[in-house]
Amino acid sequence: MTNSSLAGCEAGGWLAQAKNLVEQEGTPFLCVYLDQKTRQFKLVADSESRKELRESEAFSELKEILSRTNEKKTKLQFYDDLCDAADAKSCRQLMPVESVKTNQETSLKVQMLLPHHSYDKLPVEILRIIFGYMTPTDLRNILLVSQTWKSVAEEPVLWTGFDLPDVCRRHVQALMMFSNLSLFSKLQHLALSEFFFKLKDEHVELFCDLGLSSIEISNIDLSEVSDQLLGRLVSGCKECVIKVLQDKHWGRPGVNKAISIISEIQDNSNLKSLELIHYDNLIMMATGEKRKMSLTYIPSDFLTRLFKKLDSLALENLHLSSEQLGSVFDQIVNLSRLSFRGINLDATQTRQLIDILGSTCQLKSLSLSKVDLAEIPVMAITKAIIKVETVDLEDVMIETDQIEELFLEFISSGDSKMKHLSIILMTDNLFEVDAVVFANAVNKLESVNFDGDLPETMIKEVFQVMSLGTNLKTLGTPSNQIAIDTFSNIAEVDPEVLAMALNNLQSVRFDFGGGDEADGCCCLSVAQMQAFFKQLSLKTKLKTILRKEHDDFAVQSNK
Repeated sequence: MTNSSLAGCEAGGWLAQAKNLVEQEGTPFLCVYLDQKTRQFKLVADSESRKELRESEAFSELKEILSRTNEKKTKLQFYDDLCDAADAKSCRQLMPVESVKTNQETSLKVQMLLPHHSYDKLPVEILRIIFGYMTPTDLRNILLVSQTWKSVAEEPVLWTGFDLPDVCRRHVQALMMFSNLSLFSKLQHLALSEFFFKLKDEHVELFCDLGLSSIEISNIDLSEVSDQLLGRLVSGCKECVIKVLQDKHWGRPGVNKAISIISEIQDNSNLKSLELIHYDNLIMMATGEKRKMSLTYIPSDFLTRLFKKLDSLALENLHLSSEQLGSVFDQIVNLSRLSFRGINLDATQTRQLIDILGSTCQLKSLSLSKVDLAEIPVMAITKAIIKVETVDLEDVMIETDQIEELFLEFISSGDSKMKHLSIILMTDNLFEVDAVVFANAVNKLESVNFDGDLPETMIKEVFQVMSLGTNLKTLGTPSNQIAIDTFSNIAEVDPEVLAMALNNLQSVRFDFGGGDEADGCCCLSVAQMQAFFKQLSLKTKLKTILRKEHDDFAVQSNK
């Protein structure tokens, strides 16, 4: 501030206002500033404040602060603790302290001193990411915070998996009341199962116009709901799972009802994924197989139209005619996921399926069970599965030499896409495969799942290769890992080799005697456990260690 500026405002400027505050209203006043021209410090104050400041050490400190700040004048910005930018006009006038008397005015002054933040001003993209970590229960509260948050929280993608509250399954009155709430429109998934009252058309009508993402129909009596209405409901969803349990008391929706629902799916449906699963433990004496649900009453041309739009198809324990199987085979080229389990195929149909899988399909996931591959050439099998990312083979009839040749082709292949392999109920033939071939094939995958216990030579070779470097992230499936300490021959593996191998994984599971085995023993030795934890503290790729029936706990890696 310069002398000229002071002189120009003495008549009615801020100095005149300051003098009036001190002499007329008796208000204490204090102002210290640096004169830009004279480079002198100026003190404007009432007599008592001036005297006390001169006698204190604060004055010399203020002089030092002003000198240092003035050297960086290009970086200076004006900041007034008592003023709000929204009220700039009032900031130009000096206000006596005595004028702030009421509690309300004092509160306002405190609010003006504090920084003002509004989470409403966060970018929508940031809010969407944050809300994406919240459960539907949390989102219901978010809707009440503000209009901005409500507009973001209402986006359908955030409500994926939101299902009916349990009370709506128990009491029809609760369902009707919930349907009148705005929250009802947020439903994305509907589990049409285990209602404590019989559903009728008027109840199912409530769900038809919601634009559901997915629906699962199982364990429910739908005898009083029309087939056409159920077909309309399913047609509006993108994903549908129908599970039929052949049981006298719990076998709902029942075979006939399930077939009727499928038959009523509209040609212009939104369906992209369909799972039709039949559970029946009754063994047929003539064939020795479980009883299957027949779809032969559904016209083949209808199935062709239905399957044509699908991206994912799962059929389990069903009986299909030759023409219907042809409808499925014709549409495999359009699928990214296929599950074919417990479907009777003769030798010709099996070869046709494998040839189609190896020629034109773009599958990312393939699940086969109860399929006889013993007479299929290994090259045809390899071609069918080696380009599929996730392969699940259960109780498939295949010879040891076929498995070994398949592994050799996989090891030598430079363009294989297979990352996850599950081989269940095939241990007799699987464990006769050469140990070196098995170990190298397993360690080229990201996950491998099998039942039974690895022979000693095989388990040693697997962990030896794993200790030197592996693509494996876990043993077993990500959702159901194999506990390392349940292998009966694991104690035969060198402790240092086992430690290096396990720390090359990303996730490992120990049961420590808490597994399903009758003796509940831990097959790891003390030396192996010591070596593992020592290596864990030095260098590891592990991110998670799991223990059955216990919370997961994370592991920090020392890079």
